[in-house]
Order: sequence, then structure tokens, then C-alpha cells
Amino acid sequence: MKVQNFDHLMELASKNSDMQHFYVILAGGLARSGKRILYHRDSDTFDIVHEIDESHEELSSLELLKNQFFIRALENNCLFLSSIE
Repeated sequence: MKVQNFDHLMELASKNSDMQHFYVILAGGLARSGKRILYHRDSDTFDIVHEIDESHEELSSLELLKNQFFIRALENNCLFLSSIE
């Protein structure tokens, strides 16, 4: 499922209070970058695990809105919720 906008990302990433699997389409579809994301409504923060190296970061909504990787992914319709659980 394509993530429509930032509010949609917050909605999908807070589902079931568990990390959700997302991916970003790269290089015109030749590659993808997997992410596990959980949005915490109470603190307005995101926990993000980058699946390529299992690195973790916690970002506020404001910080994520300034993150060019995620903003470009949303603007270019390249961020998707994975259907694989």
C-alpha cells in the first residue's frame, strides 16, 4: 500500500502498537530500502529500524519532516507499507 502523505504514515506506523514494515523504492524500481517503523502518538516520535544494517534511530515528527530521504520518498510516491508480515 502506497503511503499517501505524512499523516497517513503516522496512521499506518501506529497500527497495533507494533513496528510496521515499510520500503522505499530506489533507482526507479531497481532496488528498495526496507524500514521497520513505529509511531508513538503519546510522544509524537518515530522509532525506525533500517533493515540493511539493523541500525535504529528515534526521531520526533518534526525531525522526520526535515529528513530529506523520507520527504523525497513521500513526494515521489516511493514509500510503501509492505504486505508481507
